Amino acid sequence: MDLSDEELVARAREGDRPAFARLVERHSVSVYNLTLRMVGNREDAEEAAQDVFVRAYRSLDRFRGDSRFSTWLYRIAVNVSLSSARRSRRDLSTTSLSEPEDDEDGLPMQLPDPLADPAERFEQAEFRDHVRNMVAALPPIYSAVISMYHMQSLSYDEIAEALELPIGTVKARLFRARAALRKLIYRSIEPDTLS
Repeated sequence: MDLSDEELVARAREGDRPAFARLVERHSVSVYNLTLRMVGNREDAEEAAQDVFVRAYRSLDRFRGDSRFSTWLYRIAVNVSLSSARRSRRDLSTTSLSEPEDDEDGLPMQLPDPLADPAERFEQAEFRDHVRNMVAALPPIYSAVISMYHMQSLSYDEIAEALELPIGTVKARLFRARAALRKLIYRSIEPDTLS
């Protein structure tokens, strides 16, 4: 029998470390994906994800259960990622986007058409990597909203709860994030390909 998050939290509060380990196992991929989208590189994302779970463990007594555990965890992940992104931007005045991420980061991946031309499959993979890099180049709060909505399929309500924002603000940020992403995409298209 698989225990719910709430049951595992209750056990972890009583000192059951395997219960918390099960929570980490259950949520590690989604937390890592969110931190990766916000901080923009694997090493910082891995460090941020570890920090999220350490902070969550230390703060279990503050989890009131008003929201789902995953929503509470996302809020911690957003805070840790924003701090990490600020530190990173302060340390390096620019973020390198030259290293493409592979599909291990959990981004929904389309299976290639086995009959498709290898060059076409390469172009699709290249475009997917390009979009990932552009999402990572957005301000962290925008990359978080896009990641939570489009890549982790959270509802407006869940995002609003995780970010402690009104739903209207979440919708506005998502609108602005999409507009910013569109601008990055248009800027990246070479003028000669538009004719």
